[in-house]
Amino acid sequence: MSDKIEPIAAAIINAFGGDAPGIEFTTNRGFKTASRSSSGLYVLTLDDKHDVNHIDVQVTRKSGVAGSIQADVLDKETIQISSFDATGAAADTPFFINVYRVRS
Repeated sequence: MSDKIEPIAAAIINAFGGDAPGIEFTTNRGFKTASRSSSGLYVLTLDDKHDVNHIDVQVTRKSGVAGSIQADVLDKETIQISSFDATGAAADTPFFINVYRVRS
């Protein structure tokens, strides 16, 4: 039996700090909300609940600026994104996110 991978959510997120910090979807499929908790820390809520053991999340920084980004699945509908600059400090950055369901 082979696994089947199904896309369940995808978005391009414009996250920005400065004088008016915030976050906005520039495109969105499958996410209910997105918010900025603090510099480099975002929380996205999926439209539907999913089994966390069968979800794969891929997140990529949109900008060409050096740094890292990671995604953590917090529960059946919540994903937390953490973004860092090249020195390891929390930093706002636009990003792409894709969420897949893996079925056997």
